[in-house]
Amino acid sequence: MRSRPRLAALARLSAERAGPDGRSHLPSAGRRPLPGWLRSLLVLGVGIAAALTVATPGNAQAGADAAATHMIHALPAGDLAAVPEDFPQVMHYTPGTARLADGSLRVINPTGSCSVPGEGRPFDFATACKAHDFGYDLLRYAQRRGAPLDPTARADIDLLLDHDLRVQCVADSTPASCDATVALFAAGVGFNSWRQVSGPPVDTSGLPRTAGLVLLALAGGGCLVTARSRLLPARSGPRRRPRRFRRPGASAG
Repeated sequence: MRSRPRLAALARLSAERAGPDGRSHLPSAGRRPLPGWLRSLLVLGVGIAAALTVATPGNAQAGADAAATHMIHALPAGDLAAVPEDFPQVMHYTPGTARLADGSLRVINPTGSCSVPGEGRPFDFATACKAHDFGYDLLRYAQRRGAPLDPTARADIDLLLDHDLRVQCVADSTPASCDATVALFAAGVGFNSWRQVSGPPVDTSGLPRTAGLVLLALAGGGCLVTARSRLLPARSGPRRRPRRFRRPGASAG
């Protein structure tokens, strides 16, 4: 027979392991906390990724190229005479002009296009996209001249593209479908401008935020895999040996 102190101790232990609902909540075997080095690595990765993705655009350029700045303001008017004189020499092509569906004139890159699969067809976005390409070439021009423009210049160019695409939709026979396509264009252009920190659209301008997004994706995937492995129910108790199949009439010895 168990002694009273022994029974009292067992009762207290059972009460401590029981939850508010009276059910026993025993610790799960096999669930160990993450190693310290792994936790530190995850925290470091998330910190670096956050720092990269929230990088802010550069400050306004006091010495921004005056001719390119003037042309940015002249884009809605389609003033070909406002193109910087040395633009053809620096960018290796001569801009032209084209008209939107409402007759508005735009300065364009004659070889430009919509940088998406299908180029927006069946909708007629060619002129709007070529004008947008010329606007981005102005940003590249200013950078090559050593006087990059303020980040707001890229925002103005993107805003003009959205306006021009919607002008084209008004003249289309399926405006609802056209507007939906414009929304996709705007989302893609906006994301790319954010990724490149609203700077000149060159290959290296989007590396910091792209690296930050990749790090965030890797850290998030690592956290999900780790959480899943820790939440899986652990086997408790000894494993039962499978019963051996015995043919009828076979001896047990």
